[in-house]
Amino acid sequence: MNELTPRDNDKTSGFLAETFHNLIEGITGVASSEKKELYLSVGYILQRMRNGNFVRTFKGEWDKYRDKGKIKDDYLDSDQHQECLQEMLDFLDNDSPDNVRFSVLKNVFLNAATEDKSSRDDLLPQQLMRICRSLNSTEVLILQACYKLNKKNMAPASHSAKNWRSAIVQNSDLRFRELVESHETSLEDKGLIHRRSDPDKSHFSQLGHFRLTGLGIRLCEFMTEHEPDTTDSGNNSND
Repeated sequence: MNELTPRDNDKTSGFLAETFHNLIEGITGVASSEKKELYLSVGYILQRMRNGNFVRTFKGEWDKYRDKGKIKDDYLDSDQHQECLQEMLDFLDNDSPDNVRFSVLKNVFLNAATEDKSSRDDLLPQQLMRICRSLNSTEVLILQACYKLNKKNMAPASHSAKNWRSAIVQNSDLRFRELVESHETSLEDKGLIHRRSDPDKSHFSQLGHFRLTGLGIRLCEFMTEHEPDTTDSGNNSND
């Protein structure tokens, strides 16, 4: 992994570059250790290498958005930015992230930073970051499938739980209805999809928005990759 260069006059970019360098130094330190317990650190080294790649990707997209003028200079001093950045770095340092979870957390962070979906005074982005950290990859894929189907205004043939799960499987990388079923309760408890209300839990009374709650829809909006304007940054009069 090559060293990263901070973007000029951007303390967040500089901080991410420093974080990357610290990760590399940590890996080098463990790898050069003569301790007999070194073999126990193989998983640690691999995870830190992955985290380094995530930091590299994150910094690259951050710098791109800043260069396009999509993130205002004074946003970097906002409490929202500082709290969201801390959440992101804690995630990378403590949560053993994978590509799915990293991508959605990164998207929430960048969508908040552009201030297109919220303002810097809004507490929602920080809350959504914390919710994202609590999700596993399967839960993310279920939510993304629900959001995709909702945007297409599609609905199961009936209120059957089986039909709903089948639709999720067909519109995600998940292959089994049982995987979807095993994660439903967790998503219900987090307030992201509506609960099954019938006694045998085989049908739904609420299928609007493909079971997504208002909070679930808002989270999915933030989790969706932001698409910066393709026009020259000089034409972005609202930036």
